[in-house]
Amino acid sequence: MRRLRTFRTIAIILAALICFSAAGCTDMSNRNPVVTFTLDPGTSSGIGGTFVMELFPEKAPNSVNYFIQLIGEGYYDKFNVSQVHSGSMVVFGDPWYAKMNDRVIKGEFAANGFEGNDVDFVRGTVGLALDEGDPDSNYGDFFIVLDDGAKETMNGNFCAIGKITEGIELLDEISTIKTTASLKYQPYVSVRTLKVTVDLRGRTYPDAETSERKNKPGYWN
Repeated sequence: MRRLRTFRTIAIILAALICFSAAGCTDMSNRNPVVTFTLDPGTSSGIGGTFVMELFPEKAPNSVNYFIQLIGEGYYDKFNVSQVHSGSMVVFGDPWYAKMNDRVIKGEFAANGFEGNDVDFVRGTVGLALDEGDPDSNYGDFFIVLDDGAKETMNGNFCAIGKITEGIELLDEISTIKTTASLKYQPYVSVRTLKVTVDLRGRTYPDAETSERKNKPGYWN
């Protein structure tokens, strides 16, 4: 009987080792949400493909809750690239208020009195955009940093919510699109998402704490 128990113990250990070494085994030690962005190849740019983002709920909890909430509402489906900065940044946004989102969240970064978000704005870091001069105006636009040098000015001044884990080369390609003459950073051709999905990895996230947006582009305030 003792030999049988010993054999079973060895078998369990071997099975565990095989699982961790084999491709396709899920590592549940990191259960951060994973977001997949699928781009629409039918746009004037013709750029399709996917990129993947890991979110950091422990670094920016309310901001991540908000991002997940917007994904669930379909806000980021058919969402446009609004700015490109060659080799340094791509911005996804709603500058003309087409999505009619009236909610904003407080900025979770050091300059706004929030402690704990110590993520460096290096290549691949994802952050939330702000209305100029208003640290509590995160309304859903986001950007991806493509150059490590961004941390010199952005650390502590913007909310980092995650990082790109797959497909950053696609964002590099987007960043080099020619821009319009009238608006310096607006891409000359269209790039937009087709579908955005999130894998919560078995966890649940509440709706974010929000307030009403003050600045609504295209409207008198």
